[in-house]
Amino acid sequence: MSGFCVKGIYASGMVLQRNRINCIFGTAEPETSVSLSFRGNEKSCFSNRDGSWKIEFNPGEAGGPFVLSVKNEGLVIEFTDVFVGEVWLLSGQSNAELPMGRLYWSYREDFSLPKNDFIRMITVPIRFRFDGEQDSVESPKWICASPETLALMSGTGYFFAKKLSSTLNVPVGIVNASQGGSPIISWVDKKTVEDYRGKQPYLESLEKWENPENIANARKQTDEAIQKWQENLYAGVVQPSMEDSGWKDCVVPGEMDEPEGAGLLWLRKEIVLTEEEAAAFNSKKTMLWLGTIIDADYVYINGVEVGVTYYRYPPRRYEVPGGTLHPGSNYIVVKLQKNSAREKICFTPEKPYYLFTEDVAVPPVASRTIESKAPVSVQEGGVCKNLSGTWQMNGAKEVEDRPPELFFEWQPTALYNGMLSPCFNYAISGALWYQGESDALRNEDYEGLLKNMISLWRKKFVYGAKDFPFIIVQLPNWSDGRLESNTTNKSGWSEIRAAESKVSHEVKNCGLAVMIDAGEWNDLHPEKKFTTGTRLAYQALRLSYGKKMPVSPRPKKIAPAKDGVLIDFDTAESRLCSINPNEGELRGFYFDSGDEKKELRAKIESQNSVKVFISPEALSKKGKICYLWADSPCNVDLYVKSSDILLPAEPFSLGLEM
Repeated sequence: MSGFCVKGIYASGMVLQRNRINCIFGTAEPETSVSLSFRGNEKSCFSNRDGSWKIEFNPGEAGGPFVLSVKNEGLVIEFTDVFVGEVWLLSGQSNAELPMGRLYWSYREDFSLPKNDFIRMITVPIRFRFDGEQDSVESPKWICASPETLALMSGTGYFFAKKLSSTLNVPVGIVNASQGGSPIISWVDKKTVEDYRGKQPYLESLEKWENPENIANARKQTDEAIQKWQENLYAGVVQPSMEDSGWKDCVVPGEMDEPEGAGLLWLRKEIVLTEEEAAAFNSKKTMLWLGTIIDADYVYINGVEVGVTYYRYPPRRYEVPGGTLHPGSNYIVVKLQKNSAREKICFTPEKPYYLFTEDVAVPPVASRTIESKAPVSVQEGGVCKNLSGTWQMNGAKEVEDRPPELFFEWQPTALYNGMLSPCFNYAISGALWYQGESDALRNEDYEGLLKNMISLWRKKFVYGAKDFPFIIVQLPNWSDGRLESNTTNKSGWSEIRAAESKVSHEVKNCGLAVMIDAGEWNDLHPEKKFTTGTRLAYQALRLSYGKKMPVSPRPKKIAPAKDGVLIDFDTAESRLCSINPNEGELRGFYFDSGDEKKELRAKIESQNSVKVFISPEALSKKGKICYLWADSPCNVDLYVKSSDILLPAEPFSLGLEM
């Protein structure tokens, strides 16, 4: 091994963990001197026979910017714009990854803020590996928050760093190692997989993908199959004529009955504009919003393509080129692609469907609780056309289901090796974890895997504190676009939430950010990341920095009481409160006897207790009292309040024998 370099995730613009031993490492010519210079201090070492070297150093108190230089045999590697402060790891799946660019319309004011040197982030490139731990990433890049870079930052990470930095008045660096769709099994090592009771299929996957030839062959076969399907789908397809009598009415938002299988469908909507409206649309930034759609869409206005989205989850927010619209009749045409017979083409309910100028404020998300939306607001001179209602469809084409994609990143150990392990020698203060959506249907072992993963990470991040804080985002409310009542049947998401809660209370130095009120029932990727990041920061301030912060209340005791039961909560000296305007009544409670579910009345009885009204007959049965035990409960009323901080109670399912 030779060639002078620094490995890991070190780069100009980085944040180093203050007041803790850090480690910088790399390769050089064997048995040569390597020296480090930082903040007027120097340290040195000799490279080993294989050329590897490392230097441990304490960067000192928070501050910056500084220059860090490493020298070897006349060669110099220099990192500029280096800050010292607090460093946190952020990992998980898409909601950890979701960038601020996706959230622009929810947080436009943040994109107008000046450059903030105290908020910095590195996004670890998405890589999968099956051949063991790695020690470096290709071309690591740290950025600081500014109007030019904010769109690239994780929303959860940004708002966490923003709150932490403003409270502590120190730089905060986020190491964002996350990947959409990833199950927990992809973030652990091979030993953890081997110790897992459901290990056999995972070990078989590992054995297969450890052979690079198998990866290449599978990728080639998958790509060819999808390409062939795509060619068949679009063979001979032309847009139906606007004069075609085959156009028939349909309603947007909503589901389309055609085609029954996978295939294509065309939709159109006529918009009639006055000369003044057309002039406004063509002289200002104009947006076309079409909610979210299953599965893919190609959108045209008067024959001009204005946007394309290839999969179901991103919001359809397309900028309309100037000059596209004109007085009189205008046609919005959408070519829709459906990938499977299992689901219908769907325009998601309670999403915004508008054509509007930039001086119109359109709420970007459906909201029932936290970060509630305002109504559509039109400034003088602004134009807004509501596109919900009657559309027309035509030209359905049906084909076989699309071949499934193969995501190597989701395989066991893939991201642990490819993305996490290059960060192990970087000093961190703690870890943030937002994951679980992909494990909801196989939730039985999630608790054990999460505990083992936390233990593994704490061992591997050798320059973190012993038992460094690990803070979990509890899954928010979501129901795949189908609004549910509080008494929904068995819920995989509830089981994941319960596992996350149990781990946070049983594993040392863990915290839980309860988000049951901050999801969007019709969107897997809620945009309310201000709430997510801020609640994570509350827990970090409590666990790492000695700040007195509230925690979400959780039940600790249930006892019989007149006309029902009394549930005592651990409120950490804060007071329970209700946000239900109906005189403090609490919705969301029900009794589950196993045979049926019955909603229950409840009210706050004292600073830390809730009275739940239930008949003696029900109490005599074996059953459970549940609160918000559903994928997406409609009403979240029970909170704890401390100063200006409001945190929701944890969802729960309690046996009466507790």
